[in-house]
Amino acid sequence: MPLAGFPGLVLPTLIVTALLFLIAKVIDRRSSFYRQQVDEELSATRFHSIDGLRGFLAIAVMYHHAVITYFYYATGRWDVPPSRLGTLLGQGAVAMFFMVTALLFWTRALKAQGRMDLRRFFWSRITRMVPMYVVSSGALIVTALALTHFRLNYPLMQLFRDITSWLLFTLPGQPDVNGMVNTKYINTVYWSLVYEWDFYLLFPLMMFFANRRGSWILFVVSALLIAWHSVNNVEWYFLYGALTATLLFQFPQIKNVLRGVVGSLLIVVMSAAILHETPTAYDPRYAPLFFGIFLVVASGNSFFGILTSRAARVLGMISYSVYLTHNYLLYLTFRLVNHFRDVQTLPVHVFWVITGSVAVVVIGLSAVTYRFVEYPFLKMRVPGERTESASPAAMSGSAR
Repeated sequence: MPLAGFPGLVLPTLIVTALLFLIAKVIDRRSSFYRQQVDEELSATRFHSIDGLRGFLAIAVMYHHAVITYFYYATGRWDVPPSRLGTLLGQGAVAMFFMVTALLFWTRALKAQGRMDLRRFFWSRITRMVPMYVVSSGALIVTALALTHFRLNYPLMQLFRDITSWLLFTLPGQPDVNGMVNTKYINTVYWSLVYEWDFYLLFPLMMFFANRRGSWILFVVSALLIAWHSVNNVEWYFLYGALTATLLFQFPQIKNVLRGVVGSLLIVVMSAAILHETPTAYDPRYAPLFFGIFLVVASGNSFFGILTSRAARVLGMISYSVYLTHNYLLYLTFRLVNHFRDVQTLPVHVFWVITGSVAVVVIGLSAVTYRFVEYPFLKMRVPGERTESASPAAMSGSAR
């Protein structure tokens, strides 16, 4: 099987990741903006290892979609790849992203004892999530129109409704734009953002339980609802993220055990168990393994210093842009390649050279979009507030 095993998947992803890490290091050294942002993160009270983890999660999702793209041209189906690692790179990363979201905001709720400023909370979610999403979904819409030669194939009102669906985080659905079949394949990452917004919308209700006893009541009720009603079981990871926040808040001594070498070794052991035993991250039987790794990292374990390095912080800072742009660039690149040579006939090393080149462009582009699209909105005050809004570092606790 191509794109599997050590030579076809493990080694290429390690090489590309090392290259991207090096590029992030250069960005930190050469850019006064990013150097300042990293310095501010270092001086703030944060989940520092989580900051670095986010960058690697976004990169893992990129590899997952690259492998899916290869098999899409081979089989005509957009589906999880036959390789277990290829599958888990994406599913496991998305699961971790969901846990990050719940960890950050449930920690805030616990510290505030449920008395958070909801106006500021939702404003921070809008300014964090919307600007880059509009750029990303706008690129998808323009691409779909371009690939249909800018000819109106549908009634104008239907086209307007379809475009609106994409601009609204696909909450109304993922319709084909202007008759372009499988418009959703231009960028397939948006489905996870729907779950993010579901969490945000439920958050005000959750805050009623933000105390020592209420947290556990919320977990039991949530577990029952997820077990009875979940379609694909991804909601378990929000629960595990909130559980992580509660454990670290109520039993902070856990950090002393997990932030050292013992925790790093546990990450290795649990990762090996996942790769050996887990066919899909979306099976609740295996979710505790992902939760275990996440608990170790959230406790402050830097995995031998990698997750708290300045380069990892840069990658984490731009991870939302990486998440929103990588599939789009993979789609355009391999669509172009396929015009000249069938993608499924590419030698493995050629495929990874192309993918690695796309990854380099993604990191460079994301560094630009974070600086000029995301960051300016992070500094915006809540409408009507006279005092200075919280800093971007404090308010941007997004999963990506």
